[in-house]
Amino acid sequence: MPAYSLKPTQTAFKGGKNILASEHVQFIEGGATLDGTKFAAGTIAVGTLIARNTTSGKYETFSTATGYDNFGILNIDATSDGVSDLVVGEVIVRGSVYEAKLPTNAALGAFKTAVGSSIRFVKHI
Repeated sequence: MPAYSLKPTQTAFKGGKNILASEHVQFIEGGATLDGTKFAAGTIAVGTLIARNTTSGKYETFSTATGYDNFGILNIDATSDGVSDLVVGEVIVRGSVYEAKLPTNAALGAFKTAVGSSIRFVKHI
């Protein structure tokens, strides 16, 4: 599922990366609006940890649980221009993902605590 904004765009097909460790997954209902000003211009990688800012109601890259709720993991790549908001539908809120396939994030430990047992992080052997 693509990310949506009010700007018409066309992108060429590109291969993806599968972070799912199970076929049983639940995506967020109604999609998530990514705050365009909180993401640098370029690709927002699949596996990015996100959370909803309780003040703005928009999703940002996860850094801390304080001031945020509705934690999730992007299951698609999205392209940001660094200004415009994006709406994405494939945000994992329940399921299993391979930890090693997620982008590097120093706050992964805090994210695991915030999501509890709703998202399982599998160590690929």
